[in-house]
Amino acid sequence: MHTVAAVLQWAFLVVGFAVLGAALVSSVRMKLAGAGFGKVVEHLEDRWFGAGPVLLALLAGTLAMTGAGRLSGHAVGIDQAALVVFPLALVAAFAVRRLTAGGGSGTAVRASGLVIAPALLGAVMSAAG
Repeated sequence: MHTVAAVLQWAFLVVGFAVLGAALVSSVRMKLAGAGFGKVVEHLEDRWFGAGPVLLALLAGTLAMTGAGRLSGHAVGIDQAALVVFPLALVAAFAVRRLTAGGGSGTAVRASGLVIAPALLGAVMSAAG
């Protein structure tokens, strides 16, 4: 279980930084093309991820990680849990934004992608120690 948790942490860390890097490159390209700061922020929220979904996924994963840590005897502080879950929250918000862009079943995808998946993965990471 510990190996699974370590692989998940590293995978989400790498993918999270890749998403951040791609969003940064996209923003710099827009800014160099002459777009204003407001347009760049709108582009980030429309195409990449918004602050609200990231915060929701971060809160769900952090609460699950600290709760599972207390139940399993591996106490995890809220600051440590937030640092571990943050890349997961970025990836979850990006995935939900891309999956709901077509206008499909938005509510089910948002609920599972922003609440259920981060909570389950946060609990697995904490329970593994």
